[in-house]
Amino acid sequence: MSYTEDAQTRLRRAGLRVTMPRVVIYEYLLNNRTHPTCDQIYNGIKKNNPGISLASVYNVTEKLADEKLLLKIVSPDGERHYDSITDFHGHFFCLECKKIFDLSCRPDFELEELKGAQTMEVSLSVKGICPECVDHS
Repeated sequence: MSYTEDAQTRLRRAGLRVTMPRVVIYEYLLNNRTHPTCDQIYNGIKKNNPGISLASVYNVTEKLADEKLLLKIVSPDGERHYDSITDFHGHFFCLECKKIFDLSCRPDFELEELKGAQTMEVSLSVKGICPECVDHS
């Protein structure tokens, strides 16, 4: 299945109207696992899609995040990034190169202090210097 077909199918399953901006933006995110910002998404799609404005990118990404089709990640510098992988995982933020890396982790861990609590959301964010930046310093 192509990224376009996958984007259309996921939008329909979420009960959303399949519009050209939604498909183009979601397809871009499915195809780019770099945790881009709205500006980066816009710069990645504008050449082939001049009719999609930066405001549309902001609106579409917010809607897709609200519908749980994207994760919204806020980096240490306060910028919003988007991730099309919505399965449970964490993120490592490199404070040097500003890259964001996915971290594999299990969603079924337990914290003794939360026994009996009803947990709604868990997020794992790690900040530091990535191995590549450590090697270059």
